[in-house]
Amino acid sequence: VLSHFLIVEALSKPELMAILRAAKAHRTRDWLMILVAWRHGLRASEVVAITHDDLKDGQLDTQRLKGSERTIQPLGTDPDPLLDERAGLVEYCRGFNRNQRLFAVTRQHFWRLVQRHGKTAGIPERKRYPHIFKHSIAMHVIQKAGIENLKKFLGHKSGASTMAYLKVTDEEASAAVQRA
Repeated sequence: VLSHFLIVEALSKPELMAILRAAKAHRTRDWLMILVAWRHGLRASEVVAITHDDLKDGQLDTQRLKGSERTIQPLGTDPDPLLDERAGLVEYCRGFNRNQRLFAVTRQHFWRLVQRHGKTAGIPERKRYPHIFKHSIAMHVIQKAGIENLKKFLGHKSGASTMAYLKVTDEEASAAVQRA
C-alpha cells in the first residue's frame, strides 16, 4: 500500500555525468557498466550477465528479469565520449570470447562500485544504488518518448510498472506550475 506513495528518484543529467566521470577515471569497466545500465535501463543483475554474444550488429540483446520481456536496443553513440557507449564497448571488448561475460563481477560488487563512484562524484547517498540508472533513463525520456515507448524500451509487460515514472515530487510540481 505504501509503495503507491513512494516517489521514484532519478539522477539529474549533471549527477549522471559526474558519476560517469568518476567511474571512468577509476576504470573503463566501471564506466561502461554504469553507462550501459543507464542507457538501456537495466537492473544490476542484467548488467553483470551481459556476454559478448549479447552484442550483435551494434545492438544489445537482453533477456530482462522479473518477468519482463526481451529487448533488443541499439548501442548508443554520442559526440561526447563520456556518453559514447558503442565506441567504448568496441574498444573494451577487443579480444573477448563470444560467450565471455563483459563485466565479470557480481551484482553486489556492482552495487559497491556505484557506492564508491557516487561518493566520489558527490551524489547524495539516497541516490547511490544501481537501480537509479533505470529510474534515471526512464525519467529523462518519458515526456519525449511517451509511456508506451518507455514500456517497450524497459521490457515491461505491464503498463502499471511503467506508470511509476509518471510520479513527480512536490518540488517538480511546484516548479512546473511556476513555469506555466
